Amino acid sequence: MNPYTIYVHGQAKEKWEKGERCVFDITLFGKGTEQAGVYLDALMAAEQKGWGAERLMFRLEQVVEPDSGTIIYAGGKSFIRNLEAKPLSIRERNAGYACLVFDTPLRVVSGGKLFSKLPFPMLIQFLTRRISLLTTKYTDVRLEWDIEEMRSLAASVKTVDEDWREVPFSRYSMNRRDGKLELAAKTGWILYGGELSRFVPILEMGKYLRVGKGATIGFGHYEVFYDK
Repeated sequence: MNPYTIYVHGQAKEKWEKGERCVFDITLFGKGTEQAGVYLDALMAAEQKGWGAERLMFRLEQVVEPDSGTIIYAGGKSFIRNLEAKPLSIRERNAGYACLVFDTPLRVVSGGKLFSKLPFPMLIQFLTRRISLLTTKYTDVRLEWDIEEMRSLAASVKTVDEDWREVPFSRYSMNRRDGKLELAAKTGWILYGGELSRFVPILEMGKYLRVGKGATIGFGHYEVFYDK
């Protein structure tokens, strides 16, 4: 489990033409923020070696901190000292409904099978596990969950409606004869109803840390909307 996630703006593309731009976010967590320069060096090295299995040539135009607009890299010059880690700020709120919209492939796999529905207890189970693993490995924080109480509260939250569609996705794998690894995934949305106020911090953290498999290749990103 790596201390970063990637989010690619726009629709996923497998074929690129000369002159097209790829805009993406890289979010670092915990001790991973101390290695920001290493990630920037990796992007600069990839510019020389080519992108992906086909070694597509590209030019790294710029890297900016999105909230402040501060330049981190531009014109071949690094301004990595401008980058500062900041705490994740989450506002508590009352909520009776929450709608999660997944705009990148979601791979929640249980028992070797891709999910068909996403009941709230399952979502919370996967979210809390990922949050716990990341904070334990990359921070000095030790989260203590009251698992039994959380399970009981999560069980009272019901699915009001949901809509999913499977999305074909494959990536290069040197371990496959044909060089392709097929990754079953879905995109869609789900509306939960119930006493959700206690779960808002978890849902908000999940927007940054993601849920399911493949967070470091852009999977599991969602936005969440509340009724209050």
